[in-house]
Amino acid sequence: MEVRFFNVSETNQLKQGIHEVWAKNHIFVREEKLLNYMFLENPAKDLLVNDQHYSFLGAWKDHSLIGLLGVMPFTLNVCGKKEVGCTLANWGVLPEQRNSGAGLALMQHVQKLNPSIILALGINETVAKLYKLMKWKVDEQTPRWIGLVQKEKTIDLMLNGNPYPLRYWNEIKQIKTNSNYTVEKVDSLDEEMWNTFYWDGFAKDSIGFARDFSFLQWRYFEHPFFHYHVFTCKDGTGKYKGLAIVRVENILNGEKIGRIVEFISSDQDSAISLANAMIEMDRDILFFDFFCFSSISSWGLEAVGFKQVLKSETDQIVLPLRFQPLDLAVTDLRASMFVTPKFAKEYNLVKNDLWYITKGDADQDRPN
Repeated sequence: MEVRFFNVSETNQLKQGIHEVWAKNHIFVREEKLLNYMFLENPAKDLLVNDQHYSFLGAWKDHSLIGLLGVMPFTLNVCGKKEVGCTLANWGVLPEQRNSGAGLALMQHVQKLNPSIILALGINETVAKLYKLMKWKVDEQTPRWIGLVQKEKTIDLMLNGNPYPLRYWNEIKQIKTNSNYTVEKVDSLDEEMWNTFYWDGFAKDSIGFARDFSFLQWRYFEHPFFHYHVFTCKDGTGKYKGLAIVRVENILNGEKIGRIVEFISSDQDSAISLANAMIEMDRDILFFDFFCFSSISSWGLEAVGFKQVLKSETDQIVLPLRFQPLDLAVTDLRASMFVTPKFAKEYNLVKNDLWYITKGDADQDRPN
């Protein structure tokens, strides 16, 4: 069996493989631009693979493609120190080849590249069992914060008129501040100023894929399909104090929700200022949500009325994740993570507030 990254010259073979192995007519098959954006143009790709290859693995048996595994490398920030990490996507093997060992061979190839952290976000129940067998940490529910803008309308459209799941939620509202901070919606960042703010401040108090200028520029400002609303907070001297990024998603024949993909604040005033700005960005939004592994960025959101979803067998539905079509059966985003023993030994992984990992780190915020 041969396991290797796809060559750039094998684009059509990769697309055909995704169609046959993973899902027929998948977005990566239909939109080569998106495939290239995620697995060829990633600014951190050279951490694991050279310019002549996609960061997408294939497994071949007798010269026939039988398995796939997408790998997105990122600079990993560990309290200000740079390491290598990656997220996974589209891990699959042809049904008739499930006993060939191809799936394990693909995963072992990634681990041999020695990333400190490997993240799989948005996995299904079957794959979660497989990760558990591999001794990876599995979270059945990635923490999710929800802020209601229009409560009654959300209940009508999202929950078929049943108010019970949201009985303790109130609509979010702005809080007055007395700071000299200002928030503005921007189309670009100052590279030097942002990197200084990030690496000298937020990075030192967090673990996660680095939110430096190159990542934010690629992930949000240069996205080939999605438009993101980027808000920055600055103090009276013009220095960055935080950032929030939101994507407005159209659902259910013209209704809208807000998917928060980044929320970084350095203090109480910046957290509240950013949350206030988001509330007023579009009053026609039904609700906002935010997936993040820890509460490191939740203070400002909770202050204006966001609540973290509390997993409970008696409250199985809070708000769905999928809207095209509306699917009330899925309200959780599962995740799994591999951490090298060396990394686990050196850092206090119990301190959950360190982990700044969001939905934007994987392929969970992309067109379908």
